[in-house]
Amino acid sequence: MAKLISFIPFVYSWYLRILADSPKTVLDMGCGDGTLMEGIAGENWRITGIDIYEKDISNAEKKGIYEKLIKGDLVKVVKKLVTQKQKYDLVFCSQVIEHITKQEGEKLLDLSEKLAKKRIYFGTPRGFMRQPEVFLKGNPYQYHKSGWSIKDFTSSGYRVYGIGFNPVWTEKGLGRSKNKLVFLVASLVSYVLAPIIFFAPELASGIMAVKDK
Repeated sequence: MAKLISFIPFVYSWYLRILADSPKTVLDMGCGDGTLMEGIAGENWRITGIDIYEKDISNAEKKGIYEKLIKGDLVKVVKKLVTQKQKYDLVFCSQVIEHITKQEGEKLLDLSEKLAKKRIYFGTPRGFMRQPEVFLKGNPYQYHKSGWSIKDFTSSGYRVYGIGFNPVWTEKGLGRSKNKLVFLVASLVSYVLAPIIFFAPELASGIMAVKDK
């Protein structure tokens, strides 16, 4: 199912498949249970995943898409990879940097530069967004600790694109409505606007930041 969804134009995973640019080696920082990577990964990708949550690491292993999985604190693990002089075509971090402090996130950005051979990708909400309790699913590491702006990435040489129409997908947006009709209409509006939002990240709820080496 995850793979099929990634072929629907203008959804998040569809953009990720395009932005990944066919790497051979990938570092998936904060891989979670591997569902997102399972949807976008090419057949010949050699993927190393990092996550701190034991349950997610276990589920990611069952996906069978990772060459290697590392359990541990993200920044500490990445520091170790840098000292080992590891390199990856794509250093990938989707919806993770907001779960660590701003200081740790800035360290992660710097470390990513030393690991990437071709491309770096970060995806995150635009600005601070409180994580709804329903999204935590018992994972204590799912709380948001920082917010990131477009400038945080452009000032470091990233190209920034937008995902999700802001009035729909913010913390109190229409996409959070319990009214199914409101939710469906809001989602449809956001989807129709997706091609525009991609090139107008200031209208988006989420940031997709890409940097080529």
